[in-house]
Amino acid sequence: MAEHKRLWAMLALTLAFIGVYFVWDNTQFTPFVNGLRLKTLGAIVVTAMALGSATLLFHAISNNRIVTPSSLGLEYLYVLAKTSFVFAFGSAALMSMSVVAQFVFGCAILIGFALLLYRMFFKSGRQNVFYLLLIGMICMSLFMTTNTFLGMLMNPNEFQIAQDAGFATFNQVDATVLGLAACIVLPLTLYSFSLSRQLDVLGLGRETAINLGIDYERFGKKVMIIVAVLMATATSLAGPMFFFGLLILNVTLQWLPTFRHRLLFPAIILVSTMVLVLGQTVVLHLLNFKTELDVIINFVGGVYFFWLLLKANKQWQ
Repeated sequence: MAEHKRLWAMLALTLAFIGVYFVWDNTQFTPFVNGLRLKTLGAIVVTAMALGSATLLFHAISNNRIVTPSSLGLEYLYVLAKTSFVFAFGSAALMSMSVVAQFVFGCAILIGFALLLYRMFFKSGRQNVFYLLLIGMICMSLFMTTNTFLGMLMNPNEFQIAQDAGFATFNQVDATVLGLAACIVLPLTLYSFSLSRQLDVLGLGRETAINLGIDYERFGKKVMIIVAVLMATATSLAGPMFFFGLLILNVTLQWLPTFRHRLLFPAIILVSTMVLVLGQTVVLHLLNFKTELDVIINFVGGVYFFWLLLKANKQWQ
């Protein structure tokens, strides 16, 4: 019962944050402002569902609280895919592609990379947290450096178009992209929620899960594909946020310390929504768009990441 009370408290707090964001400087409820903020809130909720579900699914596979899909460079691979396409075929080819085609292209790249990671690390049973974190840092640095290198070789206008396509923000959400993302994220989130019992078993460890009847290889591939699609969808809406997954996962597990994924799924989605709404409120009302939401998320998440490392180091000494 205590866990359910905490969930209700999280829901009430989330609704309060949403109310503050919507009403601030909009007490007259101007139709134009209402439309903009409703579209932004819609994008925030869809992104929160995508990132929250993807992070929790990846946590069940990797079985640690430090490595997340973001820390493995999946989001920056999405950005690099857009830049590489523009470098090879030009911005006109990218602009001529439909929103659906661009999304399918990005998803295909991320799914291929996610399956490669699964084959290299998870299928073989090598799940050392520092090994995974090191590989993630290397991959992210490689993707970012390659993206910068291609930008130096490209026409500045072409590179800017590629960056605009890869680094999305809540301030410029396309209604078509939002509708497509919602049609993808909602079913995948519900399907992920239906896997809660298998994920509970998976949390006991690879060998234990196999002994209890889980087809680990098949289930792991399915989970990694879902993670890749959700990450591509979230990146197309909000852009890359490196430390977001680590932040929401650890806050959720501290707030609701349980292994039951039927409770963790709504909890991590609520925490994701609170963090994004709070960050967007700061960007809009306090900083007047002088910075982007991902900058705030990465700063807070980075500080939290170092605090977790220092805390873990004290426990090991």
